[in-house]
Amino acid sequence: MAVKPLTSVLKTLAAFDCVAAAAEPLRLADVARQLEEARGAAHQRLVTLVEAGWLEQTQDGRYRLSLRVVSHAAMALEQSNLGARFAGVLEEMVTQSGETASLAILDGRDAVIVRRVESRGVLRADLKVGAHLRLDRTAFGRVLVSHARPEVVERLRVQGVSLPDDEVIAQVRSQGYAISEVEGPRTVSAVAAPLLDAQGECVGALALSGPFTGFDTEKCARIVIAAAAASSGRMRGEQ
Repeated sequence: MAVKPLTSVLKTLAAFDCVAAAAEPLRLADVARQLEEARGAAHQRLVTLVEAGWLEQTQDGRYRLSLRVVSHAAMALEQSNLGARFAGVLEEMVTQSGETASLAILDGRDAVIVRRVESRGVLRADLKVGAHLRLDRTAFGRVLVSHARPEVVERLRVQGVSLPDDEVIAQVRSQGYAISEVEGPRTVSAVAAPLLDAQGECVGALALSGPFTGFDTEKCARIVIAAAAASSGRMRGEQ
């Protein structure tokens, strides 16, 4: 007999998600309205989350995430071994393209590179692991925003983060990849495609990048799309 999930726990976690998706601390009334349940029930869920250490209450009675979430988020990345799992994929991308391959995730207000394999060429892109990239102008940022959940995009918009416009998002979703030219010590071109997990959620993006001169965007796009599709398939349990 299949074990059924606890409905009360799922509803409490929904309250947590509600607070987590907000750009600022929420009032009890706000949470109750979004959960579409009585204030008393919503209050009990919030109190439970505060007692467990996942939320905290401000002086004016609003609810916000506790910093405990930060340490757990870092450990989630460590346990998922995301960078190491894609090391071979990145190596193959470099072999096929001759350009630098990277893996990035959406972290707060930026796209952040978490794994990178440099090209063998003399000229390389001036971006390193840990680099924070804009969401509106870079291939990584455009892909991660275009495939993010609506509530995540709305939170970023409320926070005043510069995002790609609707036309760019529609184009990225339609063609399956994004391109960019990032100004720096040397102009860098890049093409990126999304990594989708078993639930269809975008967990990151793969990209190839290199100096603008000599960068074959069409060839790199084909390589990135194929690598991202194959990697996403493996995450879904496909062969």
